[in-house]
Amino acid sequence: MSIEQPAAFRSRVITDVVRPSSVDEVVGVVRSGRSLHPFSKGHNWGLGSGLPVRDGAVVLDLSGLDRVRVIDVDRGFAVIEPGVTQGALAESLRGKPRIFNLTTSSMHTSVVGNALERGFGVHRSRSEDLVGLEVVLADGSVEHVGWWPGASATPRPHGLGPSLTHLFTQSAFGIVTAAVVRLLPRPEEVRLLPFTFDSDDLADAVDTLREWTAQRLIPPTTKLYNPVAAQSGGYLAHVCLSGAGEVVEALSSVLRGVAADSPLMEGPAVDAAVRGTYAGDPDPADTWFVRRTMGCPADRLDAEAGMLMFLPVVPFTGAALALTEKLIRDCCATLPAVTVNVHDFDTVDHVIALAFPAHDSGAVVEAREALGRMREAFAAQGFLPHRLDVDRPGALTRLQARIGNALDPDGVFAPSRYSGAQRG
Repeated sequence: MSIEQPAAFRSRVITDVVRPSSVDEVVGVVRSGRSLHPFSKGHNWGLGSGLPVRDGAVVLDLSGLDRVRVIDVDRGFAVIEPGVTQGALAESLRGKPRIFNLTTSSMHTSVVGNALERGFGVHRSRSEDLVGLEVVLADGSVEHVGWWPGASATPRPHGLGPSLTHLFTQSAFGIVTAAVVRLLPRPEEVRLLPFTFDSDDLADAVDTLREWTAQRLIPPTTKLYNPVAAQSGGYLAHVCLSGAGEVVEALSSVLRGVAADSPLMEGPAVDAAVRGTYAGDPDPADTWFVRRTMGCPADRLDAEAGMLMFLPVVPFTGAALALTEKLIRDCCATLPAVTVNVHDFDTVDHVIALAFPAHDSGAVVEAREALGRMREAFAAQGFLPHRLDVDRPGALTRLQARIGNALDPDGVFAPSRYSGAQRG
């Protein structure tokens, strides 16, 4: 059996592919003692998709665990399995007074998988959505960490004592078979204000957006798109205002007023599908990210298109973003699509997508070399990635390795992208 081998990455030797459909089946596979590489849906495009870090692993495809177990709109949580997609969870919430923190990626991607990766949604980091986890450990035991229904009346991720939930994000210490995720109140109104600005005004425009964020004129959810990602002659910023209609209208008026004295100009109307993502409704056509960036449907992306992702974290200042634009231009023969996600008034991340024809060997080499140059150039400035790909795994610290050895002394779980070095 095999899985899709993304063109940008070295092919892996896969010992077997196992597709369980229940937690009991996962436990049985774990107790078989084989070296396991789990994934939720495999749609981790640009970072290696479903590939393991090393040859010889058994791929554990968890897409068959696809139940929405619980939705509690009063307390604001859902219990979902790894195979539940953004589209499926959004459909389960249709007509209800809650929404979920979606990403601008495909509706076919896994909610749990992206949260464990610490991906970033349109309203906040996905790691903030996690309340609790159901985990199968290396000995086959099933444990609940964080908050779980029945523990207390209020979903509270930290509880008492050491918090263990994020021991299992970006790690290979267990297999997550379900997660409790927070649901957001459905806003009365969602308005996405588009602002454009020229590349020459990048530093001033970014500093303006940072000031608006720091003074709470806008929430820390703004997304910036470079001219390639925006498919326009300049930069594009999407500022989301949501909540009571009167508040949204008042803030919109204020922003338009203060924007008049800044480099930011109001842009063209936002596509309804993009606005819908902020309102909890994923785009069924995957227009914004998959089709506009890659030019093909999500289910054919690895087969028909190639992509490498680089995701550094950068200070939220005009000087820093002007520098990153220069670094990207210096490192890449062809300017890639770049999305900047605001985390808070101090920090942003970059999603740099190097896209190329999947079966063009020259383009693959060029993209890999450009990625290598960016990694070195950004690291020299202290701008390090917060997510890694399978060909450039990280290494555990000594304390992390001790925890890993305690939980998995026999090495049942294959090294992940965040623990590429052998535990010892």
